[in-house]
Amino acid sequence: MALPSKQISFIEKCYELYEQKMFRVALSVLHDETLAEDAVQDAFLQMIKHEVYFAKPGSDDCKRYIITVIRNASINIYNKRKNENQIVSFTENLEQVCESEAVAPEENTEAENDYQPLMDTLPEKYYDVVYCLVVKDYSIAETARKLGITEANVRKRYERAKKMMRQNLGQT
Repeated sequence: MALPSKQISFIEKCYELYEQKMFRVALSVLHDETLAEDAVQDAFLQMIKHEVYFAKPGSDDCKRYIITVIRNASINIYNKRKNENQIVSFTENLEQVCESEAVAPEENTEAENDYQPLMDTLPEKYYDVVYCLVVKDYSIAETARKLGITEANVRKRYERAKKMMRQNLGQT
């Protein structure tokens, strides 16, 4: 996709005018310089992709648009990181449950007693996926082959299983 020279000069001018302002907006949302830089880059890529053009890069309309784009790019990165952290935290809890299952019955902890019923509430197809991924530590590809389903299906079932378990824990 070749951009017209008019749009290229517009993007360059916007970069000169707004890059630092965009960085500050992103930093105020993300509180991380590296992520803020990523947000600025994402915002400019979105502007290029959508072929954004204003006759006057310094206009109020252009400034409002750019602030909206950077705020949305920052929020998207924030939400993605937040979801990744929740998944990691939830997976660690599942791994703790699975590790405690290896303990002899007389050594069962209260944590296992709390989580085992939670895992048992999952429908079989979801339980099987969680068991393979977390307990057996299979990869997504190995789990898919073992269960005879696609890798996309494994990922979706795992996502749904975590959601069900969160709901059962009251963490919706």
